[in-house]
Amino acid sequence: MKKLLETASKVSEQAEVYSIRTDSSALEMRNGTPTDLSASIQSGFAIRLLKDGRIGTAYTKNLLDREELVENALDSLKGNVKAGFSFPASVDIPGSQAPDDSIAEMGYHDLHKHSERVLDHLKGKIEGQIDVHSGRGITDLEIINTSGLDVSSKTSFMYTFTSLLFPNTETSVHKIFLSRKPADFPKGELDNLMNMYNAGLPEVEISTGRMKVVFMPDAMYTLIWRLSAAASGKSFYNKVSPLQNRRGEQIVSEKFSLYGDPTDPDDVSQTYFDDEGVPTGKNTIIDKGVFKNIILNLDYAEKLNEKPAGNGFRGGMWGGETISLLPAPSLHCCRISPGSISLEEMIASIDKGVIILGVLGAHSGNILNGDFSVGLNPGYYVENGEIRGRVKDGMAAGNAYEILMNIEHVENTLHDSITGGKYPAILINNVNVAAKD
Repeated sequence: MKKLLETASKVSEQAEVYSIRTDSSALEMRNGTPTDLSASIQSGFAIRLLKDGRIGTAYTKNLLDREELVENALDSLKGNVKAGFSFPASVDIPGSQAPDDSIAEMGYHDLHKHSERVLDHLKGKIEGQIDVHSGRGITDLEIINTSGLDVSSKTSFMYTFTSLLFPNTETSVHKIFLSRKPADFPKGELDNLMNMYNAGLPEVEISTGRMKVVFMPDAMYTLIWRLSAAASGKSFYNKVSPLQNRRGEQIVSEKFSLYGDPTDPDDVSQTYFDDEGVPTGKNTIIDKGVFKNIILNLDYAEKLNEKPAGNGFRGGMWGGETISLLPAPSLHCCRISPGSISLEEMIASIDKGVIILGVLGAHSGNILNGDFSVGLNPGYYVENGEIRGRVKDGMAAGNAYEILMNIEHVENTLHDSITGGKYPAILINNVNVAAKD
């Protein structure tokens, strides 16, 4: 890396080298039978050059020719992408938690054991298909630049994803369990998943109308996507955000707070620096309903005359090859602050409403404006505090800002979601729910 940085520094005013290597493996099982095994080692190098107020970029998955990689970055300067920022200098950054060595030693036999324990606990207790996916990985990351920055981290992770499919459908209830070290899916959470599955076995039809709706953690990205897009420095710089000139104003219910905290020791993605080498910390976007801060990377912080807050990350909600992506404003380790009521109490308080466990079509509608229209996948109908069954062909629609003004309760527990982040369930009043004619 240092030789690559030296080569790049000779032809630019500033240079940065980013390196990542992820060693991972995964096992998929269906009703106890392995259906897929995979193993991969993904690695690569990316460089960014600053020259004459412009930025040039290039990456490779196999560093065979340093000069060629630098030439590719120089060629990209012809795109005239302006960059008024500088790469950060060296700062004192705390060391992240050391990776668990036993993660690196895990093989398919170990993943199989973790999956089998899930199957053994659920076997004979549900009617449908049981899918269990388990995986593990180690990620090494390093960033150096010509301003003297030299930071690195090594993290470990393991996951177990359990999905219970309703008979003769591809619809399921599911839950993911994440850990920094080898660990079994908690039996209490499996029991909760099983109970939720059994409650949805009857299929019911509902009437179109406005009613109470519970957004469960795996459906929450429908709203988070819209809020984070509006709070992005890119949207502010382009003057297209509905939150323009609204910092310090209440935009949603005081029961709602949204923040990112990459330093959270309980998160498998914990990091004390972002993908530009800027120190991270808790960054509150919405505090008790009040819009507080913009999500910024180095580029948009400079353009908006703001201070960088460690929100420049390669990747996003839908993943992708990290090495091929550029650092963009991103709310890493996203959280919604918990409330004071259990999910059971929340459901018991509903006279008539729907629980949204998952969605289809979260990309539909004007995301930046907050509009959404999603299919319930699945959705449960609740009447007089009891789940009556799984909704047949239901949809929910509205505007994120409008419905988040009508929050009744926020759950007192945070849950890992399949799209990243940790969220509670949220009960919202007066949401438009539609049934298929």
